[in-house]
Amino acid sequence: MKSKVFGRLIAYAITLLVTVQIGAAELYKLEHFGKVDTVAAAQETYTVAIKEITAKGGGTLHITDQTATAFNPYSAVQKKLSANSVTVIDTRGGKNRIVLPSLGYRIPDDPNGYGGVFLDRQINQDAINQDGANVNLRISNQVVKGLTSYFQPIKDYKLLPDGRMKVYPATMAGLNSGAVLTVMQGKGRIGSSGEFETPSSLQARVVDLGWDTAQRKGYIIFEKLSAAQKWGELTAMINKSTVSAAKIKDVIHCDGEIASTVSIEKKIYGQGDNFGVGMNYGYMGNIMSTGGDENGCAYTVDTWQLLNSFLGKVDSWNAEKSELIYSPDSTRVNTLGTSRPIINLNPKKWITSGHIKVMANNSSGDSAQGGYILGINVDWSPAVIGRAIAIDIPEEYCGTSEKGFWKHNLAGRKVRRWWRISDYQKTGNGEHRIWVERTRWNVNSKATPTLINENNYFKELSYIIAPCALVADVSDGIPSENKHEIKGAPMRAGVNDKRLIRLVPTGDTGTSIDFAVGDPIEQAIGPDPRHVVGYRVRHREANPTIMPSASFLSQNNGAYPIYAGLLITGPHDKMQIPSHNKYRSGVNIAASSDTAIEITGPTSDAAISLRNYQDNPQKIVWYNSKIQTEMYANDNGDLQLKGGALNVSGGQVVGVSGISSTGKKSFNLRGIDLAVKQGANNLEVKFDQPEPDSAYAVVVTPSWLTIVAVTEKTNTGFKIIFGTPAPVKAKLDWVLVR
Repeated sequence: MKSKVFGRLIAYAITLLVTVQIGAAELYKLEHFGKVDTVAAAQETYTVAIKEITAKGGGTLHITDQTATAFNPYSAVQKKLSANSVTVIDTRGGKNRIVLPSLGYRIPDDPNGYGGVFLDRQINQDAINQDGANVNLRISNQVVKGLTSYFQPIKDYKLLPDGRMKVYPATMAGLNSGAVLTVMQGKGRIGSSGEFETPSSLQARVVDLGWDTAQRKGYIIFEKLSAAQKWGELTAMINKSTVSAAKIKDVIHCDGEIASTVSIEKKIYGQGDNFGVGMNYGYMGNIMSTGGDENGCAYTVDTWQLLNSFLGKVDSWNAEKSELIYSPDSTRVNTLGTSRPIINLNPKKWITSGHIKVMANNSSGDSAQGGYILGINVDWSPAVIGRAIAIDIPEEYCGTSEKGFWKHNLAGRKVRRWWRISDYQKTGNGEHRIWVERTRWNVNSKATPTLINENNYFKELSYIIAPCALVADVSDGIPSENKHEIKGAPMRAGVNDKRLIRLVPTGDTGTSIDFAVGDPIEQAIGPDPRHVVGYRVRHREANPTIMPSASFLSQNNGAYPIYAGLLITGPHDKMQIPSHNKYRSGVNIAASSDTAIEITGPTSDAAISLRNYQDNPQKIVWYNSKIQTEMYANDNGDLQLKGGALNVSGGQVVGVSGISSTGKKSFNLRGIDLAVKQGANNLEVKFDQPEPDSAYAVVVTPSWLTIVAVTEKTNTGFKIIFGTPAPVKAKLDWVLVR
């Protein structure tokens, strides 16, 4: 009972803090506005309460245990920042949850800032829950609709009689009815800030999305937000809005020793994996516990490309409204998102006849390369534009490596990489060619797919062309309860969820291959994303530095060696393509530098150590436009040069014990001023170190005029015959080359 009362006190303390923050003087209970015993009743009463409290100037709404357990409150909508609104405190079942208004309230010294709440907690008890992460504060920032990330050129447009604008954008991905974008007008240029800018712009709302059957491409209808503004020459449209779960502003106006903006002081006296960010990280125990493999990490990032996307069936389809309701047994509904297409997996609606070849020299997909997808024994038509194509062979599926993190999670599911077809052409000689849409900064509608296995370019490959439609709005499609995912749980919709997805119209809408009840569907993953950057530093310095600085500094102030200042590994997962390595480059220095790699500290073993691994010779390779030169140590430890010649540019070669043009070493280079006995007509030369065999050449230069011959060559020496006996003080020199 005490803990429950204490929880209530915390909730009301938080309520008081938030109430002071927003300036609201009133605290209301939801049940005072109507019935709350069922979800439907609570929803209706909630809508009334939000409206009435907002009209009174805003306030705080308390949801108590009298309200139906399954009711899920949502953020009260504010039309603009700082508008009167309602903050909701939900204390049902002892859970303390705050639902903030949709936008928030300006802080006087920061027009884009938000206030905060302080929470203190001490854990001092015999035990806590097993294998759990106990956090002091959970912030949920679920963005379902309203956020946009779009900046693309406008391909074509037409002013309609009613004053609205019909626009053909570079891509329909990322657009939805109701979205507001800035329409840039006039000739664009790169401004002083490095950003694209135009002479004028206006804001417009997307009021409709459609498909132009004649031109085989999508369009949107724009409506200006201000009638006073005039349409001009439309250039591009943009809305790069951002939302974050938390923001910290830390401004220092005086000298001082400043700790991290976010600072954690952490001491480890027991055992267990530990991660920290910007902290004083002290430890006394052994860190690693039984079965531990992570060690203590002061900073850790795990990036995952998620492959197990939405998978289900069509429950109903409204072609006129482009609204799809998926079946209750559909899975991974929590992964639904905009801009990725819904693929129709009904094989009766696919095109699979013949084969394709990806006619491209590399995986950039750039139209400047002149690549295309060639159809072999196919009967395509312009109707394929707007549909999706996938290469249907196992090594081009995602997550099919023999040993990998995805194998168990996918449970045999085929994760195909789907690209939307953006263009079709039938050449004069009857070839069928198609191109796909890819985004690399701007949209490229004359692109080719990037393949997982580079050896598959120009090969005949199986394929699927399937009907699809881009997702425009998932606000009524995701679960109303923001569930967390546990070990690959299927994540189905709840009984009260609408299960509705709004799609972008296509050329197949209303045709025989359109969506139909019972059709299996999936939402495609991004087929070729840019990989996540694990850690980035951007310098914008203007003055010289008084002392050396660095983007990354590793400094050992301890009394025992650290294994490595920088360690790059890849122990998990076999590669899907056996010829692929874990990294294209372990370290890539692409910027100009005075010295790319500089070693100034003392080294006890080697400044650079190259160790052969599983018959890998660890080559050093130089490239130029004409030749590739390699240098490496072979199995015998010999330093080999391949491709180019050794040119010392007038320098000297010293300390040489032998010269060989074969793979066998030579151990004897020359003899100088060898004394020859007066009257001798021969001389036997013995090597200091035996040669591998007698396959060598010897050049002899005596100090007197005579004919010489070299006979009886062995691996231990050779014999010289003189045509004229040696005079007094005779000498000779010899040089050996293998």
